[in-house]
Amino acid sequence: CFCFGSAAPAMDDSSSGGHASTADSASLATASLQSGSSSQNIVNDGLIHVYNYMHGDYERFSNELTCEQICTNVAIQLQILPTTLLLFGLREHSNGQSPGTLKMRQKWQMPGDRLSPNVRYVFRLRFRVPELDRQLHQIDDHCHNYLYYQMRYDMLYELIPEIRYPEHKDKVMGLAVIDMFIDKEERKLQAQNVEKAYKNYLPRSLFRAHRMFVKTKLKRTFRDLSLNQPNVGSLKWHYEHQICVLAPTYLTETFKATVEHLPNEPMLESLTLANGSITSISARTSTNTLVTGSNTTLSTTVTAHSSSNNHRNDGTMPHYRPSHQQLQYPSSIPVYVRLYHHDSPEPGLKVARVTSEATLKWNLVAVVEDIFTLYKENDQVVRLEIVGFPNGYHMRFDTEHEMKSFISYLSIYIRLTVKWMQDLCPSYKTPSLEELKRLYCHGPIGGSYSFTKLHENGDKCGSYIVRQCDREYNTYYIDINTKIVASGSDHQRCQTETFRILRGQNWKLDVDGDHSFEQLSKLAQFIRTDSSDRIRVPASKYDKPPLLLLCLPKNLKTKKTETELSEAELQRRNPQIFNPKTDLQWYEYSINHTDNDKVFTMRGDWIQQGAFKDVPVTMKMLKHDANLHEFMKLAHTWSTIQSPQFIKLYGITMSVPYTMVMEYAEHGQLNKFLQANRSISMLCLLDMMHGLVRGMHYLEDSKIIHSYIRCANLYVTKYDQEKHELHAKISDPGYARPYKRSDSPWIPYNYYNNLEAAKLDPSTQLWAFATTMYEIFSRGQIALEQFEQRDLIQHRSLHSFILRPLHRRLCPPEMTETIMDGWSDDPDNRFNLHTIFTRLNEIKNRLQRPYDMPQNEAESRLNSEFFVNSHDMPLVMPLEDCKVKYREKDKIGQGHYGTVYLGELEYDDKNRPKEQVAIKKLRSMQVTEDFLREIEIMRALNHPNVVKFKYWAIKSQSIIMEYFEFGSFIVYLSSHKPSLTDARLLAFALDIAKGMNYLSGKSLIHRDLAARNILVDRNCVKISDFGLAQFANADGYYYGTSQRDIPIKWYSPEAIETCKFSSYSDVWSYGVTLFEMFSGGETPDLFKGQALTQEEFIKCLRKGDRLPQPLLCPDFVYNDMMLPCWHEIPKSRPTFSKIIQIIQAQVGVNITQQQQEQQQQQLQQQQQQ
Repeated sequence: CFCFGSAAPAMDDSSSGGHASTADSASLATASLQSGSSSQNIVNDGLIHVYNYMHGDYERFSNELTCEQICTNVAIQLQILPTTLLLFGLREHSNGQSPGTLKMRQKWQMPGDRLSPNVRYVFRLRFRVPELDRQLHQIDDHCHNYLYYQMRYDMLYELIPEIRYPEHKDKVMGLAVIDMFIDKEERKLQAQNVEKAYKNYLPRSLFRAHRMFVKTKLKRTFRDLSLNQPNVGSLKWHYEHQICVLAPTYLTETFKATVEHLPNEPMLESLTLANGSITSISARTSTNTLVTGSNTTLSTTVTAHSSSNNHRNDGTMPHYRPSHQQLQYPSSIPVYVRLYHHDSPEPGLKVARVTSEATLKWNLVAVVEDIFTLYKENDQVVRLEIVGFPNGYHMRFDTEHEMKSFISYLSIYIRLTVKWMQDLCPSYKTPSLEELKRLYCHGPIGGSYSFTKLHENGDKCGSYIVRQCDREYNTYYIDINTKIVASGSDHQRCQTETFRILRGQNWKLDVDGDHSFEQLSKLAQFIRTDSSDRIRVPASKYDKPPLLLLCLPKNLKTKKTETELSEAELQRRNPQIFNPKTDLQWYEYSINHTDNDKVFTMRGDWIQQGAFKDVPVTMKMLKHDANLHEFMKLAHTWSTIQSPQFIKLYGITMSVPYTMVMEYAEHGQLNKFLQANRSISMLCLLDMMHGLVRGMHYLEDSKIIHSYIRCANLYVTKYDQEKHELHAKISDPGYARPYKRSDSPWIPYNYYNNLEAAKLDPSTQLWAFATTMYEIFSRGQIALEQFEQRDLIQHRSLHSFILRPLHRRLCPPEMTETIMDGWSDDPDNRFNLHTIFTRLNEIKNRLQRPYDMPQNEAESRLNSEFFVNSHDMPLVMPLEDCKVKYREKDKIGQGHYGTVYLGELEYDDKNRPKEQVAIKKLRSMQVTEDFLREIEIMRALNHPNVVKFKYWAIKSQSIIMEYFEFGSFIVYLSSHKPSLTDARLLAFALDIAKGMNYLSGKSLIHRDLAARNILVDRNCVKISDFGLAQFANADGYYYGTSQRDIPIKWYSPEAIETCKFSSYSDVWSYGVTLFEMFSGGETPDLFKGQALTQEEFIKCLRKGDRLPQPLLCPDFVYNDMMLPCWHEIPKSRPTFSKIIQIIQAQVGVNITQQQQEQQQQQLQQQQQQ
């Protein structure tokens, strides 16, 4: 008997360092026993090099392929099944680094990444299936075989930290013998040649320490094993089994990050760093986490005494040395991050303070089922959205690559255990998954699961599922109900047939004859069935196909999540039976009648024993004449709610009066709260929306239909004006009662003839939530229950939605778009809750707390009232290295969201001269998202024909820009009309075209190009006002998200009709600006003196009507410049680059020096006048 260990192919990416001589392996010209020679000779040939453990060499791929495509190609070559492909990934090659370094520097690639020819990668099994050594060969034998070669490599180069020399010397030597025997059998090698190359099978540290003794022992054991002639497959299984025993955490990745707090760990209330010492005087416990099932949370206890004399026993002060990152982010805690797999005793995502391995104490952050999205906040910070964390859980990583490695690890693991059809992070999409969604196609779920799903979805004739083949790549199957076998009054039983589909340029149905189709829907229609209907059953993120949830143990039990709630002791407790005589008391004058007078609600207390305070509760008592069964059914449903986003049911009484004892909401109903607190900041509303979206996500996941989602049924449990915290929770739907016509705004209009039917449709609560969002952002100021059905339907027919959009100062454009999505006619096209979450985070990232405080706005109003007659008083804005002075009377313009003043910039460095500047101040506190975007855009711009950004004043919310004494171009055109020559106007036109060409090159769409947004300098004009500017997507477009007051006279038809903007729509606006220029600043009216509605205006444009040629405009300008800019087909309009060429061809490649001097003299004369 001998111990099992490991060996592997030789080093691929580093020199052999004398590890084995050439003579030893001369007869073994095979990749597995070479000493890294292949990698040393690799040159940068522009290809992607991926190391293959099984072949012991690099595979080469085109640099046009994504990471996922390369993985697929390697898997095809290795015959790895499509079902197990997700277990693999590409990582930057280790280069033989030490395990300690690798532990924190595993650089995994995202599925959609394009790789670098300058980096070497390795194809690697990344995820560990439960009972790895036993199950993997049953799932995929080729995958199991590749794992052997991967383990062998890791053993040889000592990349498994738990298997180290000298503790496991004998086992490692035993595994080396197994490698020798497997090579002899599989590669048909001579035994004596294998024995000569024995050094190639041993880790370097072991060989160096025992080179005098190991050879004889290895040979003897190798010969004994050869005499027994064991099965190679069995040996590989023993090899992997031994690795799993010796290294239980093999394939478990550990990351390093910093976090703001540790769940369940007592936190210091105040931490003062003075001379490196801690001077905290109190402690508190963080409670915003969940502990699931029987998991035990281990935490490090931090104690702080009430006395400030926090001395050690030896009388010295405990010293604390913060890291560089902690100094930069004072509240950060360095931690290790590890995901404990589902077959662990305590699975879940955990963190531990950075310390020695022996003293690590792991704190549970969340079980993976409770992580419903992950948001990338910047290149190093992620925010996990987790049940029980109202504000999410932030992790900061040292590098973007480490962050991406963590995101890919967590995201793919959740796909392999919970939701295979969903990417966790919206910022990183899996290309193949996005394609499946686009095709309405399932992954390789297998025929059995597909047939079952067809049956569960009604089993109707013509229903079908398209799925990827679970055995071959680029092969699909269609499972379709073709014949009605039996038919009842409310259901059918059908015969399901399966047809093979081959994917090439088209979809080819693999039946008699050549049948190719461009679309899968047409292919399905081609197959004969007893019904002409075709009903495609789409994939769902809630599908649980066993073939794909590979990391989920077969014996996984449902966890009792009620004991997971660690946010507070009350949240952890299960609903209980109350004795009303001893456990409860109520307040006589707090009674209200609800639910059609079937229920009383009142304020009460849950009497606590011992030193605890009584707990305030809301008590819902059933009236004696109401239906007890309905009441108990409600109580039962609410007792299963396991989310802190809902008003918790503490328990019930089982005697008259039957009572539900509920969590108490101190601030009452949300609609009344908003009506009474109109100055609630946007940031508060967004924070509250986060929690409500989590609640809706929980309802969707739990398949619970809540029939009364509306503001009146949301309750405010916390409001802290100073901290800008607003928490609202969803209450129960109440005693069963019929809908009233006043409920119509919360019900899809197609149910207006049968309101009760809406209660059976789960998609209706998305509509109701959209209406609730409308209530929230309107601050409860609109009484929706007063709207008649006919009003809602009429508004729908006229404006495509049931209620008028809110002003953008009340509701961000992204939220307006979300509300409109929720009111979609098609339930499948209503909003996705993950999309809402992404939009909320995008809005919050644009907002900053100092810019969105209601008291700031009030203070601003107070100041304006107090200084009503003080416009002559100079105001000072201190900046980083200077200060700006201005007077409110010196107003020089009005931008889209701000007022512009003339000011003076005075530097702290007295050697620098003073400068006149333009100061653009934000007009309202509620539109900072556009203003902040304008700042970021202007900071990045640098062009002679674009206004230059100088400073951003945070407190006063002002942009300081360069000043132009000639001011607005539209005023300049009118005031200088007689003296403006065609050459001068063409020079201005060239300036604008150059500036716009620069913006276009940066994929920036201005969206508000007009003479009013152009400023005149001494010898040129410059583009300004980027309040509406947006960056285009990869296709060159930006799609508007709001119905703001748009300047339609400057907008192209596609921009007006579909809010689709591009550089081509800016070209249209450029043409209108040319009209303004050559008409001397006239308003661009399509028909002079005739006011047109938007509908009439767009109708005229579609008929071919265009602005007329201005009286003194040259034919060349109108025919060769303006009209081409107004071509109905966007891509038929000239680009700005082409416009520059047209102007230059007309006036010369450059405006001559003489023209410039004449223009300069003309401007000076005008200035003197």
